[in-house]
Amino acid sequence: MELPDEVGIMTLPNAILFPQALLPLYIFEPRYRAMLKESLESQRMFAVALPHHAASTSLVPNRVAGVGLIRACVDKPDGSSNLILQGVSRVRFTDFVQEKPYYVGRIEVLTTEESDALEVEALSVKVLEMIGTMHDSGDIQAEGILKFLNEIKDYDALADIVTYSFIEDVTSKQEILETLNLRTRLRKVIVALRKQSSGPKMG
Repeated sequence: MELPDEVGIMTLPNAILFPQALLPLYIFEPRYRAMLKESLESQRMFAVALPHHAASTSLVPNRVAGVGLIRACVDKPDGSSNLILQGVSRVRFTDFVQEKPYYVGRIEVLTTEESDALEVEALSVKVLEMIGTMHDSGDIQAEGILKFLNEIKDYDALADIVTYSFIEDVTSKQEILETLNLRTRLRKVIVALRKQSSGPKMG
């Protein structure tokens, strides 16, 4: 899929868009309603980014984010919209060409770096084992996705889907999004899952 040179950016404090992921969004702020209108009239794409500092309320986007394609959009009478955004690529913003009413960034597409195939496969097996164990212990709910994950042979996609679906810590998710080497990315997924499974239980 060909991406545009520039995209609008929605800065959100708790949402990170990974390739393959489906992100439901409710668009109600005037600036993002304007961004959505522009996107629908052009390439149907925009980016979702964390603020540059995760704990900040600033709208300055992190330089690495996910670009998504609008798969469905339902407009409401009050001007707000519900939509589904499907992640298509991780990108780096090389420049911000607009800041108001919303950021527009010039993008560089980031691709996964090749890693040792045997090690990547072994790490992927470990990730799947951890997901199964965490599901069995009640740490996560993976009933509907376990079979699908076990059938994936694209380990790049596996790392991203597991991170998006099961890792809760936003800082860890952003770090994984920024990691291009697949072996290193899978290791970070394992560390984040291990930290999560050994953390305090809720409820």
